[in-house]
Amino acid sequence: MSENKTVKYHIPEQGIYLYARTNDGKTEMIVLNSTDKEQVLPSQHYNALTQESTEGTIITTGKKVNFSQNLTIPANRSLIIEF
Repeated sequence: MSENKTVKYHIPEQGIYLYARTNDGKTEMIVLNSTDKEQVLPSQHYNALTQESTEGTIITTGKKVNFSQNLTIPANRSLIIEF
């Protein structure tokens, strides 16, 4: 039996919603940009969720994300990053 649980949720800032959940030993970080403009999320804002992981993968594209760099989120889009 798999168990989903919310690891951490950040209070929205500048229209960006951010939370992470674990599932079967993997973590998914969900980033939602609810604004009509591209946003840059500083890495220090999401590092509490990534813990000791250094990179993740955007599940829809397979693109690698370096957690030491800022994250750019397109307008009105979401990203699901697995690590």
